[in-house]
Amino acid sequence: MAAVIGYNALYHFRYPLVSRIPAADRLQVLLDMLFVTIIVHFSGGSASWFWPVYLLVTVEAAFVLPREREVWAMGALGGMVYGSLLSAEYAGVFANVAMPFADGTTRDILFLVLIWLWVALLNTVVAVILTFLMSVIRRETRLLRESEERLEEFIDSASDLIYSAYPDGELFYANRSVQGLVGYSLEELAGQQLFELIPARNRTRFMEEFRRIAAGGESDLFETMFVTRDGREVSLEGHLTLSRKAGEPVAVWGSFRDVTERILAQKQLYHLAHYDILTNLPNRALLLDRMQHAKSRAKREKCRAALLFLDLDRFKVINDTLGHPVGDQLLVSVANRLRACCRESDTVARVGGDEFIIVLEGLKERGDAEKFAAKVMHRLIEPHKIEDHELFVTGSVGIALYPDDDTDLDNLLKKADIAMYAAKGVGNNMFRCYDSYMDENAHRRFVMENGMRRALENGDFLLYYQPKVNLVTGEITAMEALVRWDHAELGIIAPSDFIPLAEETGLIIPLGEWVLRQACAQNKWWQDQGHFRLRVAVNLSGYQLQQAEFLEVVRRALADTGLDPQYLELEITETVVMQNPDFTVRLLDQLCEMGIHISIDDFGTGYSSLSHLKRFSVNTLKMDKSFVKGVAENGPDAAIATAIISMGRSLNLSVIAEGVETEGQLEFLKKTECDEVQGFLFSKPIPPEEVLRFMKGRGAHDKGRAE
Repeated sequence: MAAVIGYNALYHFRYPLVSRIPAADRLQVLLDMLFVTIIVHFSGGSASWFWPVYLLVTVEAAFVLPREREVWAMGALGGMVYGSLLSAEYAGVFANVAMPFADGTTRDILFLVLIWLWVALLNTVVAVILTFLMSVIRRETRLLRESEERLEEFIDSASDLIYSAYPDGELFYANRSVQGLVGYSLEELAGQQLFELIPARNRTRFMEEFRRIAAGGESDLFETMFVTRDGREVSLEGHLTLSRKAGEPVAVWGSFRDVTERILAQKQLYHLAHYDILTNLPNRALLLDRMQHAKSRAKREKCRAALLFLDLDRFKVINDTLGHPVGDQLLVSVANRLRACCRESDTVARVGGDEFIIVLEGLKERGDAEKFAAKVMHRLIEPHKIEDHELFVTGSVGIALYPDDDTDLDNLLKKADIAMYAAKGVGNNMFRCYDSYMDENAHRRFVMENGMRRALENGDFLLYYQPKVNLVTGEITAMEALVRWDHAELGIIAPSDFIPLAEETGLIIPLGEWVLRQACAQNKWWQDQGHFRLRVAVNLSGYQLQQAEFLEVVRRALADTGLDPQYLELEITETVVMQNPDFTVRLLDQLCEMGIHISIDDFGTGYSSLSHLKRFSVNTLKMDKSFVKGVAENGPDAAIATAIISMGRSLNLSVIAEGVETEGQLEFLKKTECDEVQGFLFSKPIPPEEVLRFMKGRGAHDKGRAE
């Protein structure tokens, strides 16, 4: 018996090796049956009580043999072998081994037949019952295994990221989605700490959530991240679930989805909603939030916040002349410079085509905002390299402070806007801090803006004329036409007040054409009446120059009025000239070919150089009045004025000084050999009917003589 037990133990221990032999299980059952027969024989044959071991062999067959008929055959075979053993004993084949029963008797043939039939029948019945039971067990086992396989395949092939870790965080399972995402195989992941897949900045929060679930807490949907083999971070959303066995935690399962694209889309949507697409600066929506933040900080820290409203000067000229792509690149360049001027706590936002708002936080003094505005304007005037163009741009800045000027952010923004227009009214590249008097100017601006188109239709604009005087001969060389607005409510309005409005509203085009035609017609009338033959000077806006049909507008004005082109002078500011030098060169060449006199106005305030000037077809440099004002004091203005006159002489250009109001200024200009002058010292701008009286009073002769 010990041999049988030992053999079976060895057989099952070496089963992985033995199972490779064909029909190994059948051989095993047959060998066990042989051993049982030997045991029964040597334990007394028909008198042995070990015959039930045949039933164990049948049980073994039911477990190891796959087919029912094989089990039945083994059961029947057991009965046959036992019957053969009894027959051999009865025939005396094994008489020397056969043992009597306990009472010393032996049984007859009938007993042997009956006991054989009993064992055979019992063996067969056991075989049938066990095969039925085993078929049920095998079927249920197969169904369970198939269910487990389907579940495993479902989990393994699921698009969701599913993994399992022990309560201490050690991974032991990860489906294919996890493996494909992180770039590690299951063999590499098994035994690794789950927390090592989490980015360092998210690890603490994830570990807290994991340990809370491992301790039996309820799981909520949350977001985390995985780091892949190549270092890429992937955003995940899901939850953790605790698995228990016999009430004890055995594993924490994670089920997550890759939401990287969704998170990216959300960020993109947020960016689109809060940032300007072109410049990548905050837009108005985010600006309002930053303004509120600045206000809260100012309250908390007892300091100031400032709003700077910046509007680019004459940007539309560049945009319309060179095209929107160049204009867009210029806006990006401006945005980058503004961003570079700001501190990390400041905000610069784009709120319109060429409008920017800067929020300064944590200011101590009003002067801090003014210093920043000066810094911004200094950076803006540096040339911008856009494609093949070197562009110059300036800005007008309005400043409003919290809480000094207002505590309501909407009102503060309006006041910064009002201050910006006040700066624009002074001139280009200026800044102004809000003052209460500007409210009246804002109302004035509102009235003008609403009445300008009607004024143009009703003929409410007038032309005044101011003479230009030759310093050597004293003759009048030209009359500059200066537009005025005769407003019913506001009276006579100077061009410095309404020209910027006309440019913003687009009315500068029809207004400029009206001025050109009216000046040409007036000059032609003077000539036809035999009074005098002088040039009439007309100021041009940059918006007029960018018109594709500008040259045709000039030609039609001359043709319709009959004025000879030599009696027309066009004044273009230096700033406009330098905004696009290449375009200006071509335009001025064509105007000069027509015989028109060209002057560069406000010279000295822009950024032209000798290399640029020598390319331009111009006749006159008109020195800005800001330099003329201080020439009598022999200071910096005198040096600049002298340099401009020398520059004009070296380029064979005449130089005229505007804004001459004192004898001291006149004497300086005579000494420095300035060619012409213009200013209140000689005459203020006068209406056409006074021009004749003025000319007669001067006693003009030849070209400058009243006839």
